[in-house]
Amino acid sequence: MRVIHAARARLALLFGRRADDRMDAEIAFHIEMETARLVREEGLGVHEAARRARVAFGGVQQHKETLRDGRGLSWLGGLSLDFKLGARMLVKYPGLTIVAVLGMSVAVAIGAVSFSAIYSVLDAKLPFDAADRIVALKSQDVNTGESDRTQLYDFETWREALPAVQELSAYRTVDRNLITRDRRYESVIVVEMTASGFRVPRVPPLMGRYFDASDEARGAPPVVVIGYDVWQTRFTGSANVIGQTVWLDASAYTIIGVMPQGFAFPINNRVWTPLQLRASTFTHDNAPLVKVFGRLAPGATLSDAQRQLSTISQRLTADYPTTHQHLRPRVVPYTQLLLDSPDLVWLFHLAQLLISMLLVVIGTNVAVLVYARTASRAGEIAVRIALGASRNRVVAQLFVEALVLSTLAAAAGLAIAHVSLQQLSALLSPVAEQVPFWLHFGITPGVVVYVAGLAVLGAAVIGVVPALKATRSRVHANLQLLGSAGAAVRIGRSWTVMVVAQVAVAVVGIPIGTVALRGIRVTVEPRFAASQFIVARLFMDDVGQQPGDSTAAARFVNLRSELARRLAAEPGVTRVVFSSGIPGAESDARYEVEGSTIDGKREAPTNRGFRTNAVEPAFFDAFDIPILMGRGFTAGDASSSSTPVIVNQSFADSYLAGTNPLGRRVRAFKSGQGDGTQWFPWQTIVGVVPDFPALSDTSVAVAPRLYWPLQPNDAHAVAINVRVAGKSLGGMVGRLRELTLAVSPSLRLARLQTFIDNMNDAMAPTQLGLTAVLLVVLSVLFLSTAGMYALMSLMVTRRRREIGIRAALGAGARQVIMSVLARAAAQIGIGVGVGVFVLFLIVAGPHGGKVSLPEFYDLLAVVGLIVVVGLFAAVGPAWRAMQIQPTEALKAE
Repeated sequence: MRVIHAARARLALLFGRRADDRMDAEIAFHIEMETARLVREEGLGVHEAARRARVAFGGVQQHKETLRDGRGLSWLGGLSLDFKLGARMLVKYPGLTIVAVLGMSVAVAIGAVSFSAIYSVLDAKLPFDAADRIVALKSQDVNTGESDRTQLYDFETWREALPAVQELSAYRTVDRNLITRDRRYESVIVVEMTASGFRVPRVPPLMGRYFDASDEARGAPPVVVIGYDVWQTRFTGSANVIGQTVWLDASAYTIIGVMPQGFAFPINNRVWTPLQLRASTFTHDNAPLVKVFGRLAPGATLSDAQRQLSTISQRLTADYPTTHQHLRPRVVPYTQLLLDSPDLVWLFHLAQLLISMLLVVIGTNVAVLVYARTASRAGEIAVRIALGASRNRVVAQLFVEALVLSTLAAAAGLAIAHVSLQQLSALLSPVAEQVPFWLHFGITPGVVVYVAGLAVLGAAVIGVVPALKATRSRVHANLQLLGSAGAAVRIGRSWTVMVVAQVAVAVVGIPIGTVALRGIRVTVEPRFAASQFIVARLFMDDVGQQPGDSTAAARFVNLRSELARRLAAEPGVTRVVFSSGIPGAESDARYEVEGSTIDGKREAPTNRGFRTNAVEPAFFDAFDIPILMGRGFTAGDASSSSTPVIVNQSFADSYLAGTNPLGRRVRAFKSGQGDGTQWFPWQTIVGVVPDFPALSDTSVAVAPRLYWPLQPNDAHAVAINVRVAGKSLGGMVGRLRELTLAVSPSLRLARLQTFIDNMNDAMAPTQLGLTAVLLVVLSVLFLSTAGMYALMSLMVTRRRREIGIRAALGAGARQVIMSVLARAAAQIGIGVGVGVFVLFLIVAGPHGGKVSLPEFYDLLAVVGLIVVVGLFAAVGPAWRAMQIQPTEALKAE
């Protein structure tokens, strides 16, 4: 017990009032002893002896600080008091608090969202037994950069000759229509997987069994394993689900097992069938691609597996140089499937570091505001130092005050990040089956720790830097700030530099923010009847599995024609047209423009990426797109030996400016690189159409586009565009599903939605990114404007006594105010000049030094705003200073 009491006594000496009381008593004891000595030995009076004793002892507060430092944990003693002072400062300066919290919370939120997203990928864990032993095997084409180039032949070779990896498994995904007995169907991603694939995660089925090697044999009865969600939603959790039949497209499958809730291996899947492909049925250069995974054998490492895989790869390259000379296989942890290269990991870390620096940028602007506040407390700080407080103690107090502010901003940023991550999850919901099930975007403990680090970093930027600057001068010099002498002198060059910098930042940032704001205005106010269209991707299950299968291609053409005929007979349907891509979501292709020009200057032919779409002749009429120049497509163009093309206005303006686009030629990239590049035949431009789709005059969806005729026997998937008038599109969406299934169970629809919803989904990532950029820019501008106001206001306030004295010497109010405004105007003018110069350097790159009229008006608006804010900041304090009585100003001097 005595040990416990002793420990408690020692802790009491380190913390709380008890230690301070003992220190006060000890100091009082020494002063009393010295007082008694002076009275006894020198015969002084009690009061005089006490005065001399206190003088001889020195600064009481300074000795207290020394004693606290000697205890080692002295900083904890005043920590609670510093936090209370920090909270009081938030209330005392509400304007600074609101501005700083709003600005910093945006940077914290962006950092938290990116941290959650990036490290959900880098630090992901599989919820399986010994999950760190599960690996993926990938083959990358070093020539083209494509990953996942593993052929079925490679998998079968690896399975026999790779002892470092056990239960080696392969799978591929196919899109199918899942149809139950009630004739309800939905499009799902089906995993065709080897039986060993279920043994890798070591998760037993909830009901029934998963397939084995006998189910993979050719001619074996079709079986399927379903996930927990499918079991609940399509079979209402029936205990008799085993043995029931479902249809995948037109083929019947027997359910043999149900996997437990949460199981979605290998990516995010819920329907599995046996992989019945055999490499022997394909030629080596035409074998299907598969994805491969497995478990490291006991005692084996990633290095062992990689070494064995490289040896096998050398043998395959020697045997099949045509297909394998550019392939580089590697073994990676399974959760790194999303990374095409391990070298990308450091790029993720670098990206997170750069995003974190946003807080430094915004925090610097907040630091200017805090420095203005700290400078106004220079006299208070000087008094504290004169009374014995060390510089470290003062800096620590100001850091804690800033920490209170940054913690409040961090809490607000976490709340914003939570909402943003929910929006991100909603944004990914349409493609949930393609997002790995082990990725979870949310506020995790790691995110909280990261945000706490940002709060400390922000406090260091906005608290320590101004505190060090405010406390570096001598005490005597700082004490002069309590009077009026030198107040104006101490403003110095640093104030001018900060005012100029704030003005320049605002001048550069506001036009950039305006551009971002215009980019976000992708409002659904189309210049065509977008609200009347339904769009979807149309597939057939066996199309594309056997290249060159003309029978399958002809069957697909017949089926889609029959679907179009039935749709045209529906009430309200006015047009049905096909295209290779959904308008606004077309694919990119590399093209060469013969004799292209850039800004009116002729340029040598180069490879360019365009949005491309193959369309039927009636496509432009269906969307009410006029032909601006030339002609549209005709029925004979698709079979023409020299296929004509039509370009949009942006294409003509960007690459054919100043020339007649009709008759110009373009050609598509085929294969190869460098001097071995191969091209398709030249195509001739026969028409020009407006930019489409353009949702508004400021839409960022506008891009150079090129159209060519849709080939009648095109066996690839197509987009179906249905125009409906006078009828609810919601009802028509369901009807289109029914008609598609009625035409053939092998037909499948994907991304079936209204055109407007499709465009909103397509633009959502761009809008999200632009919103983040805009918030950052506006935060910096908001803080820059507030900082400029604070600096100008404080600078004029510092000169208030000077202004009063000038008034006492006979200067009129107009003269005094004009002198103040002249100095403020000079600083604003320098800042505007610097900002305009930097802005010119920024726009000179993409625009060749040319500034468009809207940008010029933006710049004028910015300059006007800055001048108004700056002069308003100067006039207010100057007017208040004019109210000082001259006699009071002279007395102060």
